[in-house]
Amino acid sequence: RYSASTFTLNTRFGLTDDLELELTVPIKFVSYVSDPVILLPGDGSPQSFDFYQENILDFSQSQAGVGDIWITGRYALLHDPLPIAVELRLKAPTGYDRPEGTFGSDPATIADFQAQVGSVVNPDNVSDDVTLGDGQVDLNLNFLMGASFPSRTFMVIQAGYNLRLQGAGDQVLASLKVGQAIGQRLLVYAGGNFAYAVTQGDLIGVSVAAIDPSLPAAEYQGLDNLLLREVRLERDAIDIQVGGIIRVTDSVEFNVGYGRTVWGRNTAASNAVFLSLGVRIVVTAGVQEEPEPEVVEPEEEVVEEEYEYEYVEEPAEPEATEPVTGAPEALPEPA
Repeated sequence: RYSASTFTLNTRFGLTDDLELELTVPIKFVSYVSDPVILLPGDGSPQSFDFYQENILDFSQSQAGVGDIWITGRYALLHDPLPIAVELRLKAPTGYDRPEGTFGSDPATIADFQAQVGSVVNPDNVSDDVTLGDGQVDLNLNFLMGASFPSRTFMVIQAGYNLRLQGAGDQVLASLKVGQAIGQRLLVYAGGNFAYAVTQGDLIGVSVAAIDPSLPAAEYQGLDNLLLREVRLERDAIDIQVGGIIRVTDSVEFNVGYGRTVWGRNTAASNAVFLSLGVRIVVTAGVQEEPEPEVVEPEEEVVEEEYEYEYVEEPAEPEATEPVTGAPEALPEPA
């Protein structure tokens, strides 16, 4: 049985009306629990108790730590009549162990595994094939298009290509999400994600799996319930999600949802429940306008009707002006 828990710190920062950056840092705990297997002597002869203790294969594993870090940039290409944006994402591993076959990366093929089964299958050779990720770099380019309707319904379509480095198979990506606003505080949504490998990834070992996972290990008859698979560093999956976003205040939101992997290859058939808290912070920068220059009216010359001319200077009456302080200009909210 596979299980995982993830705490994700996600930050989005809007630089302009059209450009935003995003940083995602996940902290993960993953585990795999299975029944242990006892290796019996090849000739079937009885052995000491110590022999059986030393030949127990324990496939249960666990890992905890920081998973793959994602850095994302999005730029709005068009706002009307339909919003269209381009997205560039970079995934970087954080130094955890890369995935391998059940008994390591060598032998890498079923034929080699069967030829060396006596030396390969031993407790000291069980590898930790439960990892925090694929341990390689991804670079994907996506195009996003959205639409909204007077009924307060929205739709977002995404399509892209994932360039996977360090021996992993490249993927084509697609996703669809639709949502409906209900009142002023609730939005419900549903969607799906699709990833399909279009190039072949490197062999990373042989996986030993149970044909019938519900069958207890004590009821195995030889190798009848064991399935050998050559594992490549490539992944296919279709995930579906449903959920709701509750707006507590204008800047605080809760997201509650459920997801399930309904189809895939080299991925866990998992159910996921997720809770998230979003806080929007508006960063403002004060802008102060310089005061207008003071305007002074010219002096007036007054001439009396006498033989002697007298000039009377009236005091200048400047136009009353005050410095104008501009209201802080708010940066655009993140897209």
